[in-house]
Amino acid sequence: MQTPNTSARPTKGQHALTPLNLDAVDVEQLARTLAAAPQHPQPQFQVDCRTLTCLHTRGISYVVSQLLLLRRSGVVIWLSNVSPVLARCLRVLGLELLLPTLP
Repeated sequence: MQTPNTSARPTKGQHALTPLNLDAVDVEQLARTLAAAPQHPQPQFQVDCRTLTCLHTRGISYVVSQLLLLRRSGVVIWLSNVSPVLARCLRVLGLELLLPTLP
């Protein structure tokens, strides 16, 4: 699978970011659905990390695994309101380019 270009931040007029709440969606089912019907351009999701209950109840490793599962299905994920702890974890894991953050 080709890695999408996420080096440039999305701007108005580009593909819209769809809000995605990891607390309210079955990520495995969504990933299967997206992988079964590839779309062009690739869907782009925005995950607001400040509102994620699962980040506090299940931990960073759970959230990262869910995000990677979605990425494997061919979508682009942008993270917003990333805490310094989560940002450091993403950096240590080498995922800051795969899971870019919005200001």
